[in-house]
Parts: sequence; C-alpha cells; structure tokens
Amino acid sequence: MKSFVFFLYFVVNCDCYNILGIFPYNGRSHHIYYSCVIEELVQRRHNVTVINYHPMPKLPNLHQISLQDAHNASDQVNIEEHLKVLSHSDLSMAYDSAKAFKYIANTNCRKLVNNQEVQELIRSAKHFDLVIVEQFVTDCGLAIAHKLNAPTIGMTAHILMSWTYSRLGAPNHPAFVPNHYFASGTKPNFFDRIKSVILNFGMNLYYTHVIQSSDQEIVNEVYPDMPLLEDLGRNISLIAINQYFPLTGSRLYGSNVVEVGGIHIKTNVSLEDKNLKTFLDAATDGVVYVSFGSVASNFPTRVTNEITKWFSNSKMRFVWKTDIKNWKPPSNVYISRWIEQVPVLCESRVVAFVSHSGMLSTSEAMHCGVPIVGVPLFGDQFANGRSAVESGLGVTVDVVTINAGILEDAVKTILSEKYQKQAKKLSQLWKDRPLSPMDTAIFWMEYVARNNGTVNMRPPTINLPLYQYLMIDVILFFGLIIIIMLYIVVKLFMALLRTFKINTKVKDTRYSIKTKKMK
Repeated sequence: MKSFVFFLYFVVNCDCYNILGIFPYNGRSHHIYYSCVIEELVQRRHNVTVINYHPMPKLPNLHQISLQDAHNASDQVNIEEHLKVLSHSDLSMAYDSAKAFKYIANTNCRKLVNNQEVQELIRSAKHFDLVIVEQFVTDCGLAIAHKLNAPTIGMTAHILMSWTYSRLGAPNHPAFVPNHYFASGTKPNFFDRIKSVILNFGMNLYYTHVIQSSDQEIVNEVYPDMPLLEDLGRNISLIAINQYFPLTGSRLYGSNVVEVGGIHIKTNVSLEDKNLKTFLDAATDGVVYVSFGSVASNFPTRVTNEITKWFSNSKMRFVWKTDIKNWKPPSNVYISRWIEQVPVLCESRVVAFVSHSGMLSTSEAMHCGVPIVGVPLFGDQFANGRSAVESGLGVTVDVVTINAGILEDAVKTILSEKYQKQAKKLSQLWKDRPLSPMDTAIFWMEYVARNNGTVNMRPPTINLPLYQYLMIDVILFFGLIIIIMLYIVVKLFMALLRTFKINTKVKDTRYSIKTKKMK
C-alpha cells in the first residue's frame, strides 16, 4: 500500500515531458554518449522519442525511429589511408576533414528528412516540450525541430566545432581558444595563431557555403518553406557540451553553454569479464590499457607490428582493445574486440592508458585518475591530446613516426611519480562538482521544457553585428576625434608660428627703420 501511495505521489508530482532526441550521425562513440542521456530521461518518467542509427534498449516510455540501413552500420575511419593525409600539413588535413564532413552531413541529412517515420511524425503534429538536436556537421535536425514548433537545445559529444561559436555568441579567439583541427592549445605561439586564423576562417567559410548550403537544398526539397538553417541554429535555447574545465581549461561562455563532460561515465560499476578480471589481478608490475576507440579501423601493419613488438619486450601486462587477426598474444597481453573501458581504467592495477585521445576516452582517464599517452588520429583528438598535456594528465606521440621505442619512452614518462600524482589530483577535481554531469544536463533540459524555451540565456553577442562586437565604430569615432584634435592643434600651431613670424618680421622692420633714423 505504501509503495502504491509513493508511486501515485511520484506520478502526480512528476513534471513529465514529451521529449524528442535527434542524433543523425552513425558514429558508435557518439551513440554511446547520447544514449546515456536518453536512457536517463526515460528513467525519470519522461516520454522520449529518439531518431538515431544504433539500437536502443526496449524501455516503456521510449520510441525509436531508426535511420539504420545496410550501408551505414557505423562510421569508420580507414587509418591506413588517413595516415597519408596526416603526413602532410595541418591545412591539407583540415581540407580532407572538410570533405569528409560534407559527405557525412549530406548523407545523414538526406536520410533524416526523407525518412518515412520522421515525415509521419511531422504530419501528426505531435506535441513535444523539448527537442534535443546533435550539433556536429549538419543542422538538418533543427529543421525537424522547427516543423514541430518545439523549444530546442543542442548537444555535442566533443568540443565545439569552429562554426558553432558564433551562433552561441561565444568568442573563438585564436589567441586563447584551442583550435579544433590541430594541437594549438590555450597558449599558441605566433605561427599557431596564424594557422588558427586561416583554418577557422577556411572551415567556417566551407561549412557555410558548401556543407550548410547543400544541406539547405536537401531540406528544401522536402520542406520548401524552411527558414535558413543558420538562423535556426542561432535560435537554440542552449547547448550541452562534452567538456569540463579541469581537462579543457576555462572558457568564455555565456549562460547558454553548459559543460557536462563525463556525462556518459557510470560510477560504481564493476568489471563483469571474469577472465579479464583474473588477468588484471595477476599483474605485479602494473597494467597498461591500449585502445584507439570505436571509429578507427584498418591500422597499418607497420603500426600494429611496432605495438606488438613493444608488448613482447616489456615485463608489464597489457590489455588491448583490437580486432587484430593472425597474431597470438603472449602471456602478458589480453586482447578483445570490446572492453568495458571505465571498469578497466578504474582498476587499481591499471597505471597507464595509450589512447587515440577521443573525448570520451580522455574524460574517462581523468575520471579514473590514469595518466594517458595520446596518439591523436583525426578530428578533435589533436585538441584533446593537447588539453591532456596542458593539464598534466599525460603526453602525446605522433602516429606517423610511432615505434616500439617511442611508446616505451612515453609510457615510462607517465609512470613517473609526477604524472601519477597529477592524474589522481585531476580525478578529484573532475569529480568535485555541485551536481553530477548527468543531473546538470537533465536539470537544464527540464528547465528549457518547463519554461518553453529560454531566450534569456542567449547572450546579446549572438545577433550583434561584427563591427559592434569589435567596437570598430567606436574606435573609428575616437580615431576621428583624435585626428580632428590633431588637425586643430596643428592648425593652431601653424597659425601661432605664422603670427610669430609676422611679429618677428614687423619688429625687424621697425628696428631697421629706427636704426636708419638714428643714422
């Protein structure tokens, strides 16, 4: 009876909302991040509809619209091909990324707006209190939110893309904001600042006039009356981003940007793989965990050979998440295609993490207090690796020149007392929050739904003309005042000089006349 009364009280007093999540990217790591939020919203009694690629658990209040088909099971990056680009300049790599972004954006946009269930959802005019839209390389999810006339928030599984800052009214200043596309960090040198300006300007231009323009055409084929996607982007109430300042440093954001880094990390979870648990418990010299994420694939034989060579020459134990074939691991190496990453990293015997520097993996390393050797491969991983270096969480190595000796030296570096202590300190800072990342995210989502959008959270810089933001008109005004004052001063000086010359000439004339009279 008491349980029934409690349940009835909960239902009556629960602010339960109809929430739609739109995540039109088929990357496995993005799905892991967003699915945690969706499941938590369902657990809190909200009615949730999600549009995505990967399967979700069957829950009472959850309805899934799948974009999945046989051609896009999960986004993968061919590392062997990608290394050819990495050996070139950062500018070439950024251009290669831009072309990949366009393909991802257009493909996912087309699948989203042409999906029959999505179109039926719009025709049904179902009421939603909130729409959560992934902010990655396409804004087509915002078009669906607009058709449903619902308050919208954005969400990212990574640091902000360069073109997202302006719609949030946030500065993307190359002097102190880390560049998304290479390891500039928060204290870039002169040449890195030049590179940041060029990359940001070029990528923003490409996004606006190529990616977003082509997405707009795709959307308009189905919904001809759709406003500009960029205008819809500027109208989102807030954005929840996957970063937190102990790792990425302090940033200048308005109230419409909420840091929820680590939202996907489940605390107090134990390792369920008994074989792996036995392997870890038997370690006497520490364990190094090695994983390059869920998107990277087809590593060159040269790289995998150097990794296995490093394993064979070490007394330590290694856990390696890999799909390598035709290799029999020695007794000090445990391999598997899938590893429970957080439970492994939080095991006391795991003392180092060799990673691709993905944001999920890097934040998990900080959460568990394990120093990291970053081997960035693509996307924001170079920026994440630099954040780890600046915070003292670890070091980075170049995948192009990597070998067994470099890996061994890098791991020896982070096994030092300096890095081990700093990792534990950063873990404490990471966990010391007024609310957990999940509670923070849910609060702001419910806040937007409760208040039917939160325009008051958006800073005035969003719609501020560039000349006003940079104070160009004020600078020109004061510059004009100074010029006018200088002009007046010069004119007065010239007038005084002429008067002085005239007076001097008159005096000289009078003196000459007086002298002549005396003679």
